[in-house]
Amino acid sequence: MSLKRLWARLACALVGLACPALAGAMQHAFLVQNSGWMEPFYADSASQLKPLVAAVAGAVTDASDEVVIQAFNQRTASNPSPVVLYQGRGAGNAQAALAPLGVALKAPGGAMADTDFKEAVVSTITGPFKAQPGIVWIFTNNRNSPNNDAQTTERNREFYRLVHLEPSIARTLAFPLRMPVQGKHYRATGLMVYALAYGEPAAQHLQALVEQGRLARVFTAAPARLKPLDQDGLRVVPREVRNSADVQAALAADGRTLVFDIDAAALAPRISLRAGFENLFFPYEIVNAEVRAEMVAAGGARLPLQVAPARLSGLAPGAATEVELQLPVPVAQVPSPWSAAAISAMGKRVLVPATVEVSLAGQQLRIAEGFRQSLSELFPGDPLSEVFLPPEGLKASTAHIPVLLRIQYPLLPVVVVVGGLLALVLGLAALALLAGRSARYDVTVDGFKRTVALKAFGSLELRDPEGNRAGSIKRGLGAPSVVEVAEGHSITLGKR
Repeated sequence: MSLKRLWARLACALVGLACPALAGAMQHAFLVQNSGWMEPFYADSASQLKPLVAAVAGAVTDASDEVVIQAFNQRTASNPSPVVLYQGRGAGNAQAALAPLGVALKAPGGAMADTDFKEAVVSTITGPFKAQPGIVWIFTNNRNSPNNDAQTTERNREFYRLVHLEPSIARTLAFPLRMPVQGKHYRATGLMVYALAYGEPAAQHLQALVEQGRLARVFTAAPARLKPLDQDGLRVVPREVRNSADVQAALAADGRTLVFDIDAAALAPRISLRAGFENLFFPYEIVNAEVRAEMVAAGGARLPLQVAPARLSGLAPGAATEVELQLPVPVAQVPSPWSAAAISAMGKRVLVPATVEVSLAGQQLRIAEGFRQSLSELFPGDPLSEVFLPPEGLKASTAHIPVLLRIQYPLLPVVVVVGGLLALVLGLAALALLAGRSARYDVTVDGFKRTVALKAFGSLELRDPEGNRAGSIKRGLGAPSVVEVAEGHSITLGKR
């Protein structure tokens, strides 16, 4: 995840609101399998397949999105696949578009069609998507062919590689659903819905759909994440700050950002935090991993972060294990109480963002036993369940966790600065007032006394009774003083 995305998410958390609506239109393709194994989903009058597709399309799309609904199986000379049922902006009347759909045949009057997942996905990306970012939704019972021949096995491997190893597929989610149906030839217990994000913009869009609860309108259970499994696998849940009663820790409204409220007078170089590491890799158990962490300041400086214990083992999805974190405070990024940033805050909080990077080295994942058992019940003998196996070469992941330091500054610097400014203004005003008024003083020149008027910071040249220059006097804010006395003359200043 880029720092730009982290700060955008952090900004949402600051105000305690949900992130803004999805920006820009997105392409969506809804691929509905209609090969032979899907026969009971079309034959059973109680089947919820078509209502489900319509409900998902309505929940995840907006009126400006480009939407295509297609039926797919495996293409033959006389059986095209995929076939467009609807294409336009928004979901339209998806239920009506799906109504006539039934099981496809390899040829007229022939056997029921097989399935090729990769063919359907690639055709959609190169066809309706025009190789631009989009989300492909697949509705399937997770079977490729009634015969389960050697070609079917290879097609399963192709789909696995597409889901896990193809770089352009940036995010993949799966929703295993219980949907018992009975047909003339086959019966089924479950239905699988896959969501494949083609391109990083589509991956961000898909994640936003999850975070905003759009998918929860239809699916009651959390999605299984098949990809990516190399990022954002952990969440830090703060529980107690051990080394200072003046520092409070909490999670922001986004459920990910760590927020620390710190009194500037109690600012320490390190925060000792008791926390929980929560496994976000549903449906995978973290069998084993070495934990490494760093604090990344807003300026890019990296500070070492100690974690104890530094190893995870047997951490079930959704479960948390207790750890002790020694978080370095990026003191160089924290403004001084006398800085412009702190003074302009007028005694309120100054926000200092940062990021905690938690890396899992030597990461070993496996499907949680409860999820595996659920899959076997929904899809007995299903060869495509292997798509849930994590790639063998995937041995590391990194979680980027936004951090926000909210520094509470005292009012004293503000009072001092404001008081100083006020005193300066009053002094200048008094100075201007005094400078504009004249005062009268007695001056004796060569024994002759006279009275003169002199303004502040003014000067006056004095002459004797004959008009000859005798000298000069000058005044500041107080009484005047003699500046110069000409030869043969005398000047004396008196009080008045």
